[in-house]
This record gives sequence, C-alpha cells and structure tokens, in this order.
Amino acid sequence: MVTIISRFRVRNGLEEEVRAAFLNRPRLVENAPGFCGIEVLTDAADPSVFLLITRWSGEETFRAWHGGEAHRQSHALIPRGLKLDSSFTSVTIANRVEDPAGILTLSDALAEATGALSRWLLESDAVFALLLAPDGAIRERNPAGDRLFPADPAKGPGAGVWDYLACSDVPRLRALLADPASLHADGLFLNLDDGQSDPITLVASAFRSRNAVLLIGTEERRHDRTFRTEILKLTNDLSVMMRESARQNRELVQANRKIELLARTDALTGLGSRRALDEALQRETARAQRRTEPLSLIMADLDHFKSINDRFGHGAGDQALVRAAAVLLAGLRPYDLAARYGGEEFVLLLPAETTEGALAVAERVRRQIAEIELPECPGGLTVSLGVATWAAGESPEEFVARADAALYVAKRSGRNRVEAASEVPV
Repeated sequence: MVTIISRFRVRNGLEEEVRAAFLNRPRLVENAPGFCGIEVLTDAADPSVFLLITRWSGEETFRAWHGGEAHRQSHALIPRGLKLDSSFTSVTIANRVEDPAGILTLSDALAEATGALSRWLLESDAVFALLLAPDGAIRERNPAGDRLFPADPAKGPGAGVWDYLACSDVPRLRALLADPASLHADGLFLNLDDGQSDPITLVASAFRSRNAVLLIGTEERRHDRTFRTEILKLTNDLSVMMRESARQNRELVQANRKIELLARTDALTGLGSRRALDEALQRETARAQRRTEPLSLIMADLDHFKSINDRFGHGAGDQALVRAAAVLLAGLRPYDLAARYGGEEFVLLLPAETTEGALAVAERVRRQIAEIELPECPGGLTVSLGVATWAAGESPEEFVARADAALYVAKRSGRNRVEAASEVPV
C-alpha cells in the first residue's frame, strides 16, 4: 500500500468551499482500481492549510488513475483561484498565495540573506538600499537611502522614487519594476535632482525580492574602480546568499510535511493516528450539527489480544494488528476515517451514516476479521465492536464514550459480536 500526500493552502474565506470540493471530488476516484481511501485534514494551527491523504494498493494503480480522464475531470471541482503544483512525493497540491501588498520592510526583503552582509547593508550610510513596490512607491530606506531619498511628510507613505529622479535610466527602471522577471544585476545610471543643488548620478542594481524590488547602489565615482569592484562583489554575494537560503527553506518545508504526516499516521498500521482522529471528530461533529446530518462511530477491539502476545510473541501481535487494519481500510468510503485508538483498539468514523448503515459496516468487519488466517497466530482472530450515532449537542468525548460503552457490552456478552449504543448520551 502507498500513501499519497497532497498539501495546499487557500486564501482566507475559502476553507469551507475547498473542503466541500474535496469531499465531492472522491466521487470520481472511489471506483478506481486500487483506491483504498481518502482523508481531508486541516492544520490545527493554521486552518487555511489542508492536507489531502489518499491511499492506494500500489504506486502503479495511483499513477494509472492520475494520468487518466477521471483525474482531469476532478480538477473542475477545485475552487477557482487554487494553484496546483506537483512537487512533493508523487503529487502535491501546493497553493502559495502571494501577499498582494508584498513585503513591507527591508529586514523582510533581506531575511534570506542572513549574517554580517545583510546587517551591514541595513545600517550602511555608503551604499543605499530602497525597497520599491511595483508602482515605484518607496516602502523603506536604509540610512544611505534616507540621505539620498529623504522622506517628505507632505507626500506621506506613498512617495515614489520617480519624485527624486530625472532622465537617465528612469524608463528602464520603470520597465524592470513592471516586469520583475526581467531583473538583472547590470548597472542603472540614475540622476538624482532635488532642484536646489547639482544633480547626483547614482549607479544602482535591481533585485527581485518576493513581491517587491530591492534597489541597491551608490553615488557614481567614475575613477574609483576599487569601490565599483566592491559593490559588484556585494551584489553577487547577496544573490548567492538568497539562493542558498531559498534552498534551505525548501528543505525545511519538506521536513515539516514529513513531520505532519508522521503526527497523523500510525507507524505500524498506516491508519490515522489518535491526533488525526481527534481533529476529525471536532470537524465532523461540527459539520453534523451544522447540516443536521447523521454521523456514526464504530469502536473495535481485538479479542484476547494480550494472550496472542503472551503465547506467540509481539511479532505475531503486530501482524494481527496490521491484518485487522487492512480489513478496516478496505471497505471505507473516501471520506470515512479509520484510526488506531490505542493498543488493539480501532475507530471507524463514518460521516453521513445512520445507525443501521454503521451496524452493517461493523458486522462486515467482524466477519472478515474472523476469516483472517495468520500462521503466526494459529488460534485466529475475532473482534468485538460497539456502534454509536452522534446525538445533537453531544461533545466528541461523550460520543466516543457511548461507542466505548457499547463495545464493553459486546465484550461482556461473549465477544466476537456487535452492539449498538443507547441513543441517550451516557
């Protein structure tokens, strides 16, 4: 079995629209050969970040679906404005929404160029640095930039670099700001004219920095070759450091994605973790309350599991857990969740499912686990199950407790059976 992780971010206000789209999208995949299940998770710290997890019997079955017409049709369900980017594991949905206002401070612009170089440039009175918006508005200046392009209170924060410049390479600078993709380190010659003193010629270079342009330069000194060499070296070092920092940021993002996956997946069985279950319970009970839809939960516990470990060893116990987990996954709908609750206990969370439907699922699971043949466990496996359907106003903890109580009724009644919880919350 392989697991495909897709991570994406949406603009504020689109969260519910995106979740609805991905709960509808599985209709185009649930009949695909080799498809085992899908989960849509929300980052608890940042609700705009979603994690889509699909499971397949093998990589070849996923690639066959991903390259087919059903996958292309599924894109029509994605809310308008999401960007897709296949760059993580087999496929990743990555929506990097740029801040339309761009970066606002020089320290942000240079955040990727750490160390003495960036600190020196931020404090320099010799080399000016201006952070420019695409329309030429000056967002921030370093000390040298403040000396050459002093802030004018009458113009407020919207003052543009054009208010200080005359002729020379001004049209070229306008073109570079309009199309940041064309930026390069070639020198720009800019005439600074305040109308009160002789014009000053500046030599500058423009660099792309997120949704802004960083203009770095100095006063022209035609006979100072050493100084010009140093400024060119400075701009080259800055570019190298920004590229290195970008690489490190990519590695950090990949590491964080792996950590998120580990936190939401049980390492032995491949089922959802207790954390994934807790998040799904909060989300699905809120949805059931909002939409007045049924929501059912099955609590399952392998019978006499301790004796399996004691008689045949923990390796046999692990195999029993893995085989039981495969039964739980095999019959799920794409929007159901199978999770390991702890030890030999499992939970199935079934959105939009009635008590009768959940009892049928539980009976299927009970029957299929009883049919498992394990050489490591000659006595075979059985499972006891408790079923509960969510009652309006009930907390997730109360919901789970009722299913757990039904499970223990099944245990006390002889095991290898299914019991339904009372509709009155415990």
